[in-house]
Amino acid sequence: MDEARREASSPSDARLWHPWLRINRVLRVMLRTRWSTDAWSQVRIEFGRALALRSEIRHPGWFN
Repeated sequence: MDEARREASSPSDARLWHPWLRINRVLRVMLRTRWSTDAWSQVRIEFGRALALRSEIRHPGWFN
């Protein structure tokens, strides 16, 4: 089996994760990474967007 096929079939493939888990992982990485002052201004904006998206996904009926 070639490398690309093995990676695509791995259970840790991010495309198989639930969107809520993916967003939580992004948020955790954003908070644990040391950002420069310039980069943090952009990261803070994206962090707010990720929080808003996470709360949207948590609403009942999102899967329907």
